[in-house]
Amino acid sequence: MIIDYFKMALGNIVHRKMRSWLTMIGIFIGILAVISIISLGQGLQQSMFDQFNEFGADKLWITPGGSLLTSSSTASRITERDRKEIESVPGVESTVGMAYKNMKMEFKDEQYFGLGMGYTIDDGSNLWDEVYGVGIEEGRWMDPGDTFKVVLGYNYGVDDKVFNRGVNLYDSVEIDGRDFQVIGFYEKISSPDDYNIYMIEDGYEFITGDNIQDNYMFLIAKTSPGEDPNEVAARVREELRHFRDRDEGEEDFGIESTEELMDSFGDILMIVNVVIVGIAAISLLVGGVGIMNTMYTAVVERTQEIGIMKAIGARNSDILLIFLIESGMLGLVGGAIGVALGLGLSKLIEWVGKAILDTAFLQAWWSWELIVGALAFSFFTGVISGVAPAYHASKQQAVESLRYE
Repeated sequence: MIIDYFKMALGNIVHRKMRSWLTMIGIFIGILAVISIISLGQGLQQSMFDQFNEFGADKLWITPGGSLLTSSSTASRITERDRKEIESVPGVESTVGMAYKNMKMEFKDEQYFGLGMGYTIDDGSNLWDEVYGVGIEEGRWMDPGDTFKVVLGYNYGVDDKVFNRGVNLYDSVEIDGRDFQVIGFYEKISSPDDYNIYMIEDGYEFITGDNIQDNYMFLIAKTSPGEDPNEVAARVREELRHFRDRDEGEEDFGIESTEELMDSFGDILMIVNVVIVGIAAISLLVGGVGIMNTMYTAVVERTQEIGIMKAIGARNSDILLIFLIESGMLGLVGGAIGVALGLGLSKLIEWVGKAILDTAFLQAWWSWELIVGALAFSFFTGVISGVAPAYHASKQQAVESLRYE
């Protein structure tokens, strides 16, 4: 009998095509927004987690002021003395410091402003290369003494998207008025990093006048094999607190392991997603009101039909169930359309990200749990919206319904 109720509901939806479409607009717009936002948000989260995994779980991130993701403080500084102190902590194998600044690059009468990044390399280690997780596409990485040499992001190389006449290996480029020789190009990352300019601290300080060792933007520490990064982070935090004469809870620096950084990013993204999905859910509320209005109209139009069903033995519960299933089917069909459009929209945005914006961070992600959950939610939204009209229909008297015109 339940199957007959579903068939009846689908028949009524198909019979009143225009009204059904107008009723479902609010539902499928809301589901479309929710599905596309969650899909892209999860895709972004997965892309970032993959990037953090490239860094390696054995890395610690030390920043002035607070967290790498949330700090905007410039009152405190991380200096070379701090770096040396961190390297003395048991469990820390090596460190690298980094600073960055916008720089003007000129090549054959063309100009481009990119992000110049200077880093420490006094021990000859390749920790930054390891952290970055991207290999050299052409040429080589820098060594100590390569003061006026640079490695450029992928987009400056063979597939040049910056200058009309592409930069080649060993070409000379002018950066903020000083000539540098290009000795390498990074592999493609499909992110803004493909436009970065990399140099060791001597070259960075020469053209900016800034002493990196007096003001690191952040430090990265690699923990020794077999060490728990979170335990090493606790030791570094305690040592820096003592070294900088800070009480617990009043630190003017932040220390996070890669795992903690991933958790922080996940929390921020979750909050953003919840807010945006909450706004999108307003469309579902509007859709629910639309279903309620449509079902009240359906009850009035089918008053005689209700009277006939009751006259031949239909119970109040049968009438209630018929109208609840119909309202639920309105929500379900609207939700199915919204899911299909939402998945299509998220894939379209992913394509735009790759083909036009040249970024791999805009990715569409979904699971069967997301799809089934969205369909179930839309069905129950329809059912809840139809409770009042269905109850009204079930309470009608058979004789009065038969007389209704």
